Amino acid sequence: MAALEKPGVAQGAEAPSANGSATPSAPASSARPGSTASSSTKNAAAHGAPGWRRRLGAALEELWIAMLGWIPTPVGLALRLAGWRWLFARCGSVRFGTGLSLAGCKGMTLGNNVRLGRGCFITATDGSLVMHDSVALSPHVHVGADAGRIEIGAHTAVGPGTVIRAANHCIARQDVPMMHQGHVPGEIIIEEDVWIGANCVITPDVRIGRGAVVGAGAVVTRNVAPFAIVGGVPAKVIGMRGTDGATVCGSANPVQKG
Repeated sequence: MAALEKPGVAQGAEAPSANGSATPSAPASSARPGSTASSSTKNAAAHGAPGWRRRLGAALEELWIAMLGWIPTPVGLALRLAGWRWLFARCGSVRFGTGLSLAGCKGMTLGNNVRLGRGCFITATDGSLVMHDSVALSPHVHVGADAGRIEIGAHTAVGPGTVIRAANHCIARQDVPMMHQGHVPGEIIIEEDVWIGANCVITPDVRIGRGAVVGAGAVVTRNVAPFAIVGGVPAKVIGMRGTDGATVCGSANPVQKG
């Protein structure tokens, strides 16, 4: 049984992350079909320098998050939940770890029992992010819904160091630096009960089906069928959950036969 494949959006170089490193995705020769130089310029203007009110609002949001973000122990967890929940479109009983970087909280909807690990980088500026109940992000996960949409289903676990981004740089023009051409917005849907291993990359315009497993280090550029086990760069089906000997118990690595 194979994954439900569809071509992904052209993948350009990603913007630098919070620690200054860049996360490149699969290269391509052009932007999404139908894109033009004028649309690139329009996107660049839309996601370029914001007005002073938005700058001030973003600065105050960042300051408030930094003030509570470092406090350890259960006291810090309680203070962050009480002090931050009004920032979001909706916020249930969320466990906010220390050292979080959050931006665009008004575009985020967080369910009950959501856990955000230490040092996660989560943004939804000009975009939409929905995390359903019992989503768990391990430390240093990057979820970027900026200019796009990401939805993560209930009981989904994401391993440390994974990057999930819903937009790509426009790359159509050669006379303008890619970082100044704006973004092509996309959508990522991760259904319920999905396990994504450590250091994976999920590119825009993919759907990961219910109960799927994404092996550590995989780069997902196409849809993944329900209950499929995928791995590699780019990710390919390496097994199916529920088949005899498909996986080692407790591991996303396939059993070596022979």
